[in-house]
Amino acid sequence: MRHTLFLFRHMWRAEMKSKHGLAGLLLFAVATVYAVYQVVQGRPDPETWNAMTWVILLFTAFNGVSRSLEEDRPEVLAYLRTTVNPIHYILARMMHHVAILAGLACAVAAFMGLLLGWATLEGARLAAFVGGMALTALALGTTLTLLSLIAARAGAGFGLTAILGLPLVLPIVLVSTSLGDDLIRGVIVSDTAIYFAFLGVLALGSGTLGVVLFPYLWRAS
Repeated sequence: MRHTLFLFRHMWRAEMKSKHGLAGLLLFAVATVYAVYQVVQGRPDPETWNAMTWVILLFTAFNGVSRSLEEDRPEVLAYLRTTVNPIHYILARMMHHVAILAGLACAVAAFMGLLLGWATLEGARLAAFVGGMALTALALGTTLTLLSLIAARAGAGFGLTAILGLPLVLPIVLVSTSLGDDLIRGVIVSDTAIYFAFLGVLALGSGTLGVVLFPYLWRAS
């Protein structure tokens, strides 16, 4: 775990050195929410609000994970393969992407509330919705990290990530949308625990799959 945290801190410091990367992701999220606001010309009905929120988060997640990092350069990878355990690397990369996507999820939620209102969400249901967005970011981050690394090794870039990712993230989006629908309809938070459990299982499953498969990809690259 110590090696994983060291790699995570290294990736985060490298991210901070190029602040335009995070600023660009935040600008993309804010601009998307503002574009939706201009299209609907007001506050949409709760079901539409819920659907737009998850779609915006999904595209923001793809945009955030598909970027090339310093570690993706061939010379850096050649060095890392001789010094770094692949399991430590994939876990650090997942933690890095999850941290970014969780922050973007909170930003999307905040700007949706500021420009388009909170639909019928308030109190505990609003907190549960934001928590669901953070947990969705966890599931998306673990899933898309492995796919982006596969695409990077194949030299296909974002196109392959989108092709492989859409079928895999569809269950995550469906569960998240159902969670939002129930909270907007006034279902009490305790009755939505099954959705949180599903999202947790999906995140754990994709993370485990990445840990199992990535070492083979690491040695083959």
